[in-house]
Amino acid sequence: MSEHRHLLRSASVITAATILSRIFGFIRDSRVAFLLGAGTANDAYTVAYRIPNLLRRLVGEGAVSAAFIPIFSRYVAEDRKKEAWEFANAMLTVITIVLACITVLGIIFSPLIVKIFASGFSETPGKLELTSTLNRIMFPYIFLVSLSALTMGILNSLQRFGEPAFAPVLLNLSVIAFSFFGGFFGDVTRALAVGVVVGGVLQLAIQVPPLLRSGWPIRLKLDFSHPGVQRVTKLMVPVIFGVGVVQVNMLVDSQFASYLKEGSVTSLYIASRVMELALGSYAVAVSTVILPLLSRQAAGRRIDEMKGTLNFATRLILFITFPATAGLILLRHQIIEVLFQHGDCDAASTALTAWALLFFAPGLSAFSMVKVIVPAFYALQDTRTPVKIAFIAMFLNIGLNLLFIRPLQNGGPALATTASGFFNSLALMIIFRKRYGSFGLRGIANSVMKFVIASAALAVVGYIVIHWPGLYAGRMTQKTIVLGLTIAAGTGTYFGTASLLRSRELAELREVRRSEQSGLD
Repeated sequence: MSEHRHLLRSASVITAATILSRIFGFIRDSRVAFLLGAGTANDAYTVAYRIPNLLRRLVGEGAVSAAFIPIFSRYVAEDRKKEAWEFANAMLTVITIVLACITVLGIIFSPLIVKIFASGFSETPGKLELTSTLNRIMFPYIFLVSLSALTMGILNSLQRFGEPAFAPVLLNLSVIAFSFFGGFFGDVTRALAVGVVVGGVLQLAIQVPPLLRSGWPIRLKLDFSHPGVQRVTKLMVPVIFGVGVVQVNMLVDSQFASYLKEGSVTSLYIASRVMELALGSYAVAVSTVILPLLSRQAAGRRIDEMKGTLNFATRLILFITFPATAGLILLRHQIIEVLFQHGDCDAASTALTAWALLFFAPGLSAFSMVKVIVPAFYALQDTRTPVKIAFIAMFLNIGLNLLFIRPLQNGGPALATTASGFFNSLALMIIFRKRYGSFGLRGIANSVMKFVIASAALAVVGYIVIHWPGLYAGRMTQKTIVLGLTIAAGTGTYFGTASLLRSRELAELREVRRSEQSGLD
């Protein structure tokens, strides 16, 4: 239980930093929506940012972190610190060379890359060219933030989570700051693009001091023959799809949405960002902490402990995401209206985005589970299984996009992504159970029934409050207060109902809090 308490404590630190990042991320997106609305300029900026951001998640936070952490953690668990640092330096050198090549190629072939991901933009004069220009400016971001992902993996393996978790806040602050310098750069979209690159510099810089304090003798050392580097290289390619299938699906969605009416691409992006407010608050935190923990357990071949950790993390994730899903579905229009409807973002943009969010929200639990179950396979250095399932899920997403795009418009890509996310998470859970034995799926199912009942109670109370005659009306200030009160009432109802149902997860959270207060470890 001590490892689970440490998981919760570490997750709490990351959650606090992530919530702060999401708050500034909302301010950033709100500022962009205010300046650009939901038209051509915002569509161009959104796609231009998504391409290096996708590569960052796949190559940096995806392949590098997921393949690097299990191997680095094994060195640490076996008390081979000197070898761990040699491995880190070899990886730093190799990744620097590879990322530099990717960045240069990305800048050169930016027009072609943009056509691949948003060919429909060519139907609007100047839209494809603007997207390519912005993409070229932002492409160095992948180099900076992928190096940042490597340093994050080292710090997380050493159970240092604070600075890496806070780093994304600096990206959001940078973009917000540069949004005020549109005149200096000749165009606000170019100012935003420069802000992204500067944010990448800051994300890397904040992690250097704790790395030096940890004892890492940072230096470049080109050694392709290092066994750790060779092992990471073998793991990286499949890891890209195993970890990044959700991001790949998002870009597939953008391609289909680029053929819909103006603002459809932006509506999908904003809807996914709102969903990530819930996803990022705890699911990302747990997934960040769980990989080093599972890697240490795998290094000692403590499979039963791994299954216990996976069960614990699964129940915690679902305990948080079920009510979040209910809230997003019920209050989707009000959330978008309060957060984004100002400036050039009008009621039509709100309706378009709320429609996409309706179909994204049910997938919240599935997307969260992927972040938990995939690291379990990687901790055991099994990369083939996740990549096979990821490929199937990706093609399923493409097929469902074709099926849903006409009747549901911008809701079609969202529903396709949700469905493929459920397939991905459920298939991996079933395979893990078949290979390594049960990790308590029956107990998880019992907990889920309680989550459903408590979430239904949340929905009833939330519906009554938000639709009370004359309450959610008037100025935006009143609407904001009422929305906050509705969320608070729904949250209180959920936890109250969970307590009445004697939810195991709520009891575990209380036990951890009591043990921390009494000074136990």
